[in-house]
Amino acid sequence: MNPITIALLILIITIVLFIWEPWPIIVTAIGASLVFAYTGLIAIGDVFKGYNSTTIVLLAGMMVIGSSLFHAGITDLIGEKMVKLTGKNERNIILATLIVSCLLSSVCSNIGVMTAMAPLVTAMCLAAGFGPSKALLALLFGSQFGGFVTLVGVGSNATANSVMGELGLDPFGFFSITPFGIGICILGTLYFTFIGSRLIPDTGYVPEFAKTDKKPLDKKKTTISVVTLLCVLIVIAMSPSNLPMHIAAVIGALVIVGTKCMSVKEAIAAIDWNCMLLVGSLTAISSGVENSGLGDAIANAILGVLGEHPSTFLITTIIFFAAAFLTQVMSNIPTIMLFLPIGISIASQLGVSPYPVAMTITLAGAASYATPFAAPQNMMTVGWTHYKFVDFIKIGLPMMLITWLVVAILVPICLPY
Repeated sequence: MNPITIALLILIITIVLFIWEPWPIIVTAIGASLVFAYTGLIAIGDVFKGYNSTTIVLLAGMMVIGSSLFHAGITDLIGEKMVKLTGKNERNIILATLIVSCLLSSVCSNIGVMTAMAPLVTAMCLAAGFGPSKALLALLFGSQFGGFVTLVGVGSNATANSVMGELGLDPFGFFSITPFGIGICILGTLYFTFIGSRLIPDTGYVPEFAKTDKKPLDKKKTTISVVTLLCVLIVIAMSPSNLPMHIAAVIGALVIVGTKCMSVKEAIAAIDWNCMLLVGSLTAISSGVENSGLGDAIANAILGVLGEHPSTFLITTIIFFAAAFLTQVMSNIPTIMLFLPIGISIASQLGVSPYPVAMTITLAGAASYATPFAAPQNMMTVGWTHYKFVDFIKIGLPMMLITWLVVAILVPICLPY
């Protein structure tokens, strides 16, 4: 049996088990990564390689910093103040979360924005008297939407630019992606607020970082926690080469524990270990799919479908959905690294400009809405909300269609073939 067939079989069985959920999703995820290893699609030594990633370190550090706000008593106060503005209305809180996360993630790392905002969003929901799961999923989507606004909004945008340079093309400018991002932000926010949030239940789950007894406001701890969080966010936004964001998060967590805003025991309890395990194990699944050669097979199929003289609309549509569906099972950066050279080659063979194809792949590769393992931030959100695989499909597939609609309308205007 060839590697592509093996990878597809494992993937299909994994997805079925995620939807059926006969046992916890983490059991399926780790089991699938082991199967990928023992079928030779990834090395045995790489099964748990994802647990050694900088994303894991970043998440753990930011969870400690976020939890310190609860221990200082400031999140309860902020939550109550914010609820006075939004009212105890879930839709208003979701809308506010989407708008703020869109704005912040256009210039900051979306994972950084999510880990910083999650405690405040959770506090708002608890102060309003309902579970935070829908608002936390809104935080995920808002951060993803904002990532489309500028070149630094999400790592896959910068990856696409780097690959274009390696292929001999002039990279996109800082704001080349902005018209597309604004369209996705507006339509995506309206969709999630008025339609998407109705497609999913409130799971009632409260994240680990918020599971602490309500505490009175401690001004000293509040000052330390808030200043630490702001400093870490500034570092994440500036992205200095000698201080990566995961190191900044760890330093921030050390400050929190070192100044006794939290004890070591409380800091360890604040880390959502289910989330950590999911991120690590699903990374191995993504690597297995990438190593199988599935991406190349999809590219060859695209050429067969397009034929010799396809319309530009057909080129945009076929390439978009091929990359978008691939990114749901292989994560965004590997998808773009694999697919962009293929897309440029397809443009060359068809005799069209490579830039609309490159932009289509960049946007489609980051449209990671419809599965828990499409991106690290999706995996993190599963740990925070306990949403199931089918919930991501229900809310993510329509958003994928909205993203395609924006791309299909704006490519001929902004980057004609």
